[in-house]
Amino acid sequence: MPLEKAGELTSSPPEQANQLEERDFTELYDEYFDRVNRYLRCRVANPWDADDLTTSVFLKALEKFDQYSRTSPFASWIFRIAHNTFIDYLRKNKETPVDSSELLAGEADETWQPERQALNNEAIQLLRERLEQLSPDQRDVLTLRYFADLKISQVAEVLGKSESSVKMLSYRGLKQLEKLYEEGDRREQR
Repeated sequence: MPLEKAGELTSSPPEQANQLEERDFTELYDEYFDRVNRYLRCRVANPWDADDLTTSVFLKALEKFDQYSRTSPFASWIFRIAHNTFIDYLRKNKETPVDSSELLAGEADETWQPERQALNNEAIQLLRERLEQLSPDQRDVLTLRYFADLKISQVAEVLGKSESSVKMLSYRGLKQLEKLYEEGDRREQR
C-alpha cells in the first residue's frame, strides 16, 4: 500500500496517526527552513543570530533524523528543536527574548514606495511594542501560531502544553493585543 505525502495529512486526526511521513530530509528542509527562520528572527534580537540558530536547528535535526518518528508531524518535531535551541540561546546569552527594534524586521522590498514602506515599518513597530506587553507564554504561542504557521496541536506539542491551554493562551493573547491596539487608538485621538 503506498504511503501518502505529508502535505495530504490534513485529513481528520485519527487518520493522521496511521500515516507516515515519507519525504526525505532535503524536501523537509526546503519546506520548513523559511518558517523556522521567520520564527527565530521574531524571537532574537539580531537577524544574524537567528540565521545561525536556524542553521543549528537543521544541523541538530539532520543528526537526529533517524530518531524522528515519521508518524508524528515533522512541523511539531522541527519546531520543538527550534524552540529548545532558542531557550538554550537565551540561557547562554542571558538575553531578553525579544528586542523591540529587531522583532519582525523584514527584508526591504525596493519596489515599494518610500511612503508605503514607512507606513509598514510603523505598523510593525506598533506590533512589536504590543507583543512585548504580553506574557512570555502568550508570546510563545502567538509567534509559533502566526509566524511559524503551526496548528494548535503542533504548538501544544512544541511547548509541552495541552491543546486547551494553548487555545486559551492564544485567545487571551489576541484579546490582549486587541485591547492594547484600542488603547493606543484612543490615545492617538486625544
